Amino acid sequence: VSGRMADHFGFAPPPNATFRIEKVNTLASAKGVVHRCELTGNQAQVMLITPYVTLYYETREHAANAWEGIIHKIVHIIGGLRTAKQAIGADERASQLEEANATRMKLIRMCQSEATKSCVRGEFHLAIPAAVYALQLLTEVYGDGRLELVSAHLLLAESNLGARRFPQAEQFLTLANWVLVKNPEASDALRSTLRRNFGKLYASQGRFEDALRHLADDVYHSSLQFGPEHVHTSGGYFEMGACFFALQKVEPALAFFDKVVDIWYKTVTRLLYAAETVPPESPGGAPGSVDEAMRSAGVEMLKEVRKRRIECVGDRNIATGEAEYILGLLYQLSEDFNRAEELIAGALDIYREQLGGEHRSTKDVTNSLQMLKEIKLDGSY
Repeated sequence: VSGRMADHFGFAPPPNATFRIEKVNTLASAKGVVHRCELTGNQAQVMLITPYVTLYYETREHAANAWEGIIHKIVHIIGGLRTAKQAIGADERASQLEEANATRMKLIRMCQSEATKSCVRGEFHLAIPAAVYALQLLTEVYGDGRLELVSAHLLLAESNLGARRFPQAEQFLTLANWVLVKNPEASDALRSTLRRNFGKLYASQGRFEDALRHLADDVYHSSLQFGPEHVHTSGGYFEMGACFFALQKVEPALAFFDKVVDIWYKTVTRLLYAAETVPPESPGGAPGSVDEAMRSAGVEMLKEVRKRRIECVGDRNIATGEAEYILGLLYQLSEDFNRAEELIAGALDIYREQLGGEHRSTKDVTNSLQMLKEIKLDGSY
């Protein structure tokens, strides 16, 4: 790895991040060699040519998506892994493999991180290549059919689901389910994610009763792994609320949305105002921990809850104001202070109108808005 400034995965950016896409010249290939697409496995029609390695893809679109989605950040590392000459002695080969696998593990984490971020942004066409490379690298390290591959299968399922490629999503979910059935020791976190994606798949297909059964399992496993009040579990409650809303069962839908709002209110206020908080980027199961992907998912959930509350009870109802307030706090946690101030100020108008200026809840919102303005003024963020 270059001595340049490295990112938090330990990789410096490629010194020469240039590429061009050209058609495959079959006459220039060795006899009997058929180049396969890195993403689909079908016969490649184009080449992505870089200073470090040449990669093959089925279409120009596949090549461009792969470059933008992940390759532009890791092309020099991929090139080094693929072009390294094998050591001669057994000890040297073992050492070389150990070092290569350590590099692959870093690449895997980076690919999974980029795929997750692209999913949150709704850029599923960019998430798919990053998830594919994560799966390829995991397979190189562990082999086929291993439990360690399930996280990549689930990420590919989510990416394809977002891109509305339902057959591909179901294929990856089925693969993940098969591995989990064979490995009863698998974590509840994996089982939760599997069931949530099955639920989202069936909901997308209009199979809401099937979706609800899987989402109930999701909430069960998430509660075992993280706790029933964790923001990860709130995602299951949200999807169940969305299913009930699609079934025109408004009362249970709003009840689940209420649970989502309550969890995010407790979590965000804990992180923003408690004297001792869990660091926002801390991993795993602490009830207050929220990474960037969780925060982004929370914003999308709360925006949808606010929209549904406006539809059901009106835009000046206190329930709508509550969703607006908590959404503003979440934007504040994400350091989008202008959007946060806009939402909290709007919520305060509703609280004053519905509860009066002296009500405890109105005073809480007033204090939050004042603190936010002070933060913006003194730049203490």
